[in-house]
Amino acid sequence: MSWILVFFEYLKTTKSIPLLVNLAVSIALSSAMFYFPTNIEFSDLMADFISQSVSVLALLVGFTLAMFSMLLTGSNPNIDAIKTSETEYRLYGEQVSIYNLLLIRIVYVIIIESILLLFNLLYPFFFNLYSDFGKVFFAIDAFLLIHIILVNVNTTIDLYFVLTKTKKKKS
Repeated sequence: MSWILVFFEYLKTTKSIPLLVNLAVSIALSSAMFYFPTNIEFSDLMADFISQSVSVLALLVGFTLAMFSMLLTGSNPNIDAIKTSETEYRLYGEQVSIYNLLLIRIVYVIIIESILLLFNLLYPFFFNLYSDFGKVFFAIDAFLLIHIILVNVNTTIDLYFVLTKTKKKKS
């Protein structure tokens, strides 16, 4: 159950406004499906989405793991610099470095992607796509998928700026 600790750390080290925007976009897009009537065509679309999301999630997990290993093993002066650069966040009585902040976000993404991958593999065995109950769980699945894609994009951008940061030359 130590993965719950990662959720706590992610929430504690994420600013409120970006988190709320992410959640609002995810909720808006995933709840939009309730405006579609429950019929066979929509259920077929849900089934296609779930089967394709397994492939998408597998690719996302691979990409995120590559990002994680690059951060852990990369020999870049910028990575060395962020290990000692502190943020305004505190966890367990200590300042969180930019390096640790990126690690928390990447591990959060990996955990959610892994849970979603397992959920999507098991979804057809436990939920009926033609029922309202199945539609609710599909909405939860879509919400988490949208949320994690947005978090992954933000984390990738943060890592990009860390890796491409250049020191200003003195004139």
